Amino acid sequence: MAAKKPLCTVNAVVEAPCGLVAALLTTVSAGPVGPHNGFFLAHGPDPDLRLRGGPNEFWAAIAGNPNGIRVEVDRAQAMLAVEGKWWFRAECRVLPHPKGARMTQQVFNIATSARWMVPMVARGVEGKQRGSMQRLLDRISGHLGCPAYLE
Repeated sequence: MAAKKPLCTVNAVVEAPCGLVAALLTTVSAGPVGPHNGFFLAHGPDPDLRLRGGPNEFWAAIAGNPNGIRVEVDRAQAMLAVEGKWWFRAECRVLPHPKGARMTQQVFNIATSARWMVPMVARGVEGKQRGSMQRLLDRISGHLGCPAYLE
């Protein structure tokens, strides 16, 4: 996906070792989502979310979304991606930062048809992603006991 221009990019800092943050976000396996599996999806729209598949690609049905979501994990690159709806892909990478770890989340238009509609459908996506990232950072901060904040 790196060749495409993102619709938005949100950066954050977690003041914890990069490897610890990456492990927290890329620990994903088939089964129920919770604090030790699919941490980034816990407390989402479906409290009974279960992942199927693995070891690097997963699927989950979500209430109100008949197509569900697809989750891709690249543990070696400290990257996870979530795809949903007909156009949405969010990629989150964990990179070293002087204070610990930088999380970079980018949203991409992956529509295979009607791409021209995405700017209308995705209106406000950056604000929504900043809010979503802040909620994730709050959970990471509580889980790891460290500061985590948007840049």
